[in-house]
Amino acid sequence: MMKRAYYLVTFIVFYLYKLIEANFYIAWDILTPKMNSHPVFMEIPLTLTTNLGLLLYSNLLSMTPGSLSMDISPDRKKLKVHVLYFTTEEEMMREFMNIQQKIKRITG
Repeated sequence: MMKRAYYLVTFIVFYLYKLIEANFYIAWDILTPKMNSHPVFMEIPLTLTTNLGLLLYSNLLSMTPGSLSMDISPDRKKLKVHVLYFTTEEEMMREFMNIQQKIKRITG
């Protein structure tokens, strides 16, 4: 129980940091003369299996500026995401999988 509470608090801090970082990045991009966006659609493999985990993940991605959850496959194994600031496939996947891992610790 204490472990989950710890994971929840660390996730909230992590998510707030990412949210602030994304907002500053988008604000900077808007205020500079050249737009630095590189939008793409990605299919993210899902490791989350609980309804709560999937709900948290898809909603938190959509609330973060620069990403938007589009659709969960019928078999619940992939999530289609629109990314505004694509870097590399490996970096993006690492970030998406890291968030899933943190949510999995909370939801079980």
